[in-house]
Amino acid sequence: MSLMHMLSIGAGLIIVFVLAYFILRQKKKVLNEQKKGIQLIVQVKELVTNLQKHRGWCSAYLRGDHSVILDIQNLQKEIKRISMQLEHQNNINKFERWFGYSEHWSRLSKATLTLSSENSFKQHTQLIGNMLYLLEDIAESHFLTADVLREFPSISLLWRELLQVAECVGQSRALGTGVATVKVCSRVEKIRLGFLRQKITETAEVTYAQLKDHNLITANAQLDKLVEHASKQTRYLCSVIEHELVDCDVIKLDAKAYFALATEAMGSLNQIFDSKLKELESHLNKNA
Repeated sequence: MSLMHMLSIGAGLIIVFVLAYFILRQKKKVLNEQKKGIQLIVQVKELVTNLQKHRGWCSAYLRGDHSVILDIQNLQKEIKRISMQLEHQNNINKFERWFGYSEHWSRLSKATLTLSSENSFKQHTQLIGNMLYLLEDIAESHFLTADVLREFPSISLLWRELLQVAECVGQSRALGTGVATVKVCSRVEKIRLGFLRQKITETAEVTYAQLKDHNLITANAQLDKLVEHASKQTRYLCSVIEHELVDCDVIKLDAKAYFALATEAMGSLNQIFDSKLKELESHLNKNA
């Protein structure tokens, strides 16, 4: 074997090793970003959950139930705590939507008890909508998408459809709590609640079916149970909305009982979200 031939082989091996090194380095970088993204998503999701509760209790307060004032004040403290934690412990400020949240919440939290019920609902819903888009931005920025995570083809369901169903339930909780507080459902409220009921039914069932289909690959029995439980909860909530708020002559439904019912439905959706997130986290840890 000539010297030139040996040098060529040596150079080729060096190139292969260098390429392998950079590929492994890039994979490790992506993996670290994915883990950071999950931690960030958990905190932002917690913030969204509290904002959704805040919208619901404000709806009750602004319709005359002042007994919920302590709930509102405690939620504002919790929202402030999570927001400060996010700003100090994470690189959340690189996201433009975070600045939109900070400015909007600063104004909304101060005016919470003086707004009209309709304006409060509108402001909260706009704010929460921005935060749901922020969660998508975080997922994309931290490589938590289906094109990167081929083993998790249903991952986009977490950042979009599942959160959208939970938000529709959250909106119905706020509107329904207000209606149950005053025992009157206006024509506009009937239309809104009817629309939300239909959207929850349609989006939820499609999302549940897709989750079950994707779960055939991993055969996660626990996830199937969570999906079935959430399906029952959302169907029951929709039935209550239809028969005890919209299509009834006299509303007898207790506001706090309805709030608890809608919260339970949201909790069942959040359990699916948490379960899938833990499954993803476990997968990433195995590849570390």
